[in-house]
Amino acid sequence: MSNIMDCPYGHRFSKTRYGTICPHCGFDLDTPEKVYVNLRKECGLSLKEERPVCAWLVCIEGVRRGKSYVISFGENFIGTDRDNEIQILGDEKMPGKFTLVFFDKETREANLIPARADGIVYMDNKPVYDKYVLKNKDILEIGESKFMYVELLSAIIKYFPGFEYEEIDNEDKEKLIKKERKYRKLKREKPTEEEKYRDKRVGKNLSFEEEKPIYAWLVCIEGKRQGKSYNVVEGKNYIGSHDIMSIQIIGDEDIRDKNHAVIAYDTRNLQGTLLGEESMGFVRLNESATYTSKDLKEGDILEVGKSKFFYFDFAKEYHQW
Repeated sequence: MSNIMDCPYGHRFSKTRYGTICPHCGFDLDTPEKVYVNLRKECGLSLKEERPVCAWLVCIEGVRRGKSYVISFGENFIGTDRDNEIQILGDEKMPGKFTLVFFDKETREANLIPARADGIVYMDNKPVYDKYVLKNKDILEIGESKFMYVELLSAIIKYFPGFEYEEIDNEDKEKLIKKERKYRKLKREKPTEEEKYRDKRVGKNLSFEEEKPIYAWLVCIEGKRQGKSYNVVEGKNYIGSHDIMSIQIIGDEDIRDKNHAVIAYDTRNLQGTLLGEESMGFVRLNESATYTSKDLKEGDILEVGKSKFFYFDFAKEYHQW
C-alpha cells in the first residue's frame, strides 16, 4: 500500500509522517462522512445513520459556541469521555459523564436524567436534580456553557404525520450483533470528530468556537444515509460525494461528486436559498424540478439523487449568532 497521500487540492505528502492531514493546507482526507461510510462497509452494515437524529443540543454560549450535537434514540451521555454519545471538549467544567438525555422512542420525548451522571445542570439558574422532560427551545447550562434544545421529530411529524425512521437491517440478529461489535471496535481505534477538531485548534493556538456555526440542517429522511443531519453554514454550501464538498454525502450513487446541488445561506437576512442554476445535478424541491433560485423554509423536501432531505432552519426561528 502506497505511503503517499494525495490531497484534493493537489498536494502530496507522506502518510507515515503526517497521517491523513495535509501539512500544506490542513485538509483531512479522513472526512467524517468517509470514515463512517468506510467503517460501515468494512463491517457489512447498512449506511443508515447509527444514531438517527431526533433533536439537537446547540451550544449558544461557551467554548464550543456554534456547534450542534445530535440527540438520538436511547441514552445520550454528555461530557468529555470519548465513549459518550455526545462528547464535548474544551469546557473544563464538563468532565467525564456530566449528564444524560434519554430520548424515548415510544413517547418521542427527551428526558434529562441528572441522577445517572455526575454533573449538575442548571435551567433558569436553578439546579435540576430530578427527571425533566425537555421542551423545544429549553436552555440548559452544562459546565460553563449554554445549550439550546431543538426538537426535530415533532417538526417533521407536523408536516408528515406518522413519520418514523425505517428499520432496514433485516438480517439474523446474531450476525448483526457480531458485525456491530466489530464496527464499535474499529470505531474506537479512530480519533473522534471532536478530538480531531480540538487537536486542530490547539495546534494553531485558536479558540474552540465552531469555525462554521450552524444556521440550518438538511436531514436525510429517505435514502442510504437516512437519519443523518448535515450542517448548512454561512455562504454557499456545495453538495456532492467528493471530499471537498461542504456537504459530503456518500452512498447514494445518483449523487454527483461535485456540486450536485448548492444551497446559499445569507446571514444578513437569515435565509437559505437553493441555487438551481448553480446545481449541476437534478434536484426536486417539494416534488417540482428546480432550475432557478428558490428560498427555503422549514418543512421543504429536497430530492437529491435517490435521497430525500428535510430542511430545518435554526438561525431564522431559534437563535441568531
